[in-house]
Amino acid sequence: MTARRYLADHGLLIGLFLLAQAGTAALLWLAGVRWLFIGLAAAMQAAALAAGLGRDFARRRAWYRALRATLDALDEKTLLAAVAAPPPFAEAELLAGLLAAGDKDMNDRLAAADRRARDHREYVELWVHEIKTPIAAAQLMVRRDPTPVTRAIGEELGRIDRLVEQALYYARAASVEKDFRAERTTLGAIADAALARCAGPLVRAGARLDRQGLDLPVSADPKWCGFVLEQLILNAVKYCPAGFTLRLQGRAGAAGALLTVADDGPGIPAADLPRVFDKGFTGENGRRYPHATGIGLYLCRELCSQMNLTLRAESPAGGGAAFTLYFPAEPHRPAPAGPPLTKV
Repeated sequence: MTARRYLADHGLLIGLFLLAQAGTAALLWLAGVRWLFIGLAAAMQAAALAAGLGRDFARRRAWYRALRATLDALDEKTLLAAVAAPPPFAEAELLAGLLAAGDKDMNDRLAAADRRARDHREYVELWVHEIKTPIAAAQLMVRRDPTPVTRAIGEELGRIDRLVEQALYYARAASVEKDFRAERTTLGAIADAALARCAGPLVRAGARLDRQGLDLPVSADPKWCGFVLEQLILNAVKYCPAGFTLRLQGRAGAAGALLTVADDGPGIPAADLPRVFDKGFTGENGRRYPHATGIGLYLCRELCSQMNLTLRAESPAGGGAAFTLYFPAEPHRPAPAGPPLTKV
């Protein structure tokens, strides 16, 4: 609130006061009062009005400034009415009441949305665990009767299993902290676990593996990091031609370790590179491959962000794509999402 805006809002009051002063001065002059006394009376009245308006302006501006500062300091803006300073004037009491009513409505809606999201996540997790049983049983039957047809069925079952696993991690992406456990491991151990899960697609693609510098120690969650690495490997399998080379290279950084997953495939167009981690974005390569969903890389970025890992995509001019994971020296535990709140 500025002084000019405040005076403009009180323009009618000031105008009526001036008219009243002019009328009073005219009556006093007609009554024979000397101009000196008329002027002194007018000055006293004007001083009283100015003092009153000045105090009211200072009080209002201080409260509104404190309200703005409180809002800026809050992470959850809908808590404003609960933590704001008590209103010092009548209009502020009305405003505070409206803010409280609006905040309560919004908090109730957020709490209901949080419950629905939690119920949906729990249902997806339960469904994934239930669906894995018939998938595993079908894979066992396929292995017991190896024929060209059953092998093809087994490949599709493996793809279904990986997509189901992706759905599970997608559902858990908002609550990584519930299952996060950082431990001392190596880049090689994380890579071995991911390669074992991707062995089938890599063999069918005729991929050649090049491993370098994976003996570096890191502090990370092998399960979640392994899933991210698995998605990057499957992404290379999806877009690269048969017989491609997959390179896994580890190297020490300034304050941690880096793991690069690179291939010699078609690469990523320069126009698509800034958006490869956007949800649902498939880009030019995705239009040539009907199975692209734009979810895998998005999920990798979200999980890395929660685990304090940095994921960067590059596409060298000579072709191929490279994704680099940066592991900081100190592990990071994601902040807990907390229980459902009535005020979020």
